Amino acid sequence: MLRNKAIGFLGMALASTMAVACSSGRDVEVTGSVAAPAGVAPSGPITLSFLDVVGDDDTPESVAETKLDTVGEFKQTVTVEGDTVRVRAIVDSDGNGACTAGELWAESDAAVKDDDTVAPVTLTLGTTPCPAGT
Repeated sequence: MLRNKAIGFLGMALASTMAVACSSGRDVEVTGSVAAPAGVAPSGPITLSFLDVVGDDDTPESVAETKLDTVGEFKQTVTVEGDTVRVRAIVDSDGNGACTAGELWAESDAAVKDDDTVAPVTLTLGTTPCPAGT
C-alpha cells in the first residue's frame, strides 16, 4: 500500500514538473502611458487589458487586467506565449465591462524583445469605433 502511494506521489510530481517545463510562457514587463487628447477628460477609471497575441489566426487571450484612476503611466508584468502583447485601454463609462460606442479607448501591439520587455507603449484615448469582441 505504501509503495502504491509513493508511486502515485512520484507520478504526480513528475506530471507537475513536465507541465511547467513544457510551458513556453514567459514573464514580460510592459510599461507605457495612457493619454487623452487636449480638452478631453476621461469620466471614470481606465481599464487596461493585456492580451497575448500568439499567432495571426488565433484570438488574443487576456492575460492580465488593471485599472488606472486617471491618464498616466503604467507598469505591468504579464505571462505570454506569443511574441506580441496587445495593450488596450477603455474608459468604461457605462460600467458594462466592454467598449461601448462613444467611450474613450485605445490599443497598441508591442513586440516582445529578447530581454522579455517591450518598448514603452503610448496609448492616446479616442472615440473611434470599438474593435470587435471588446
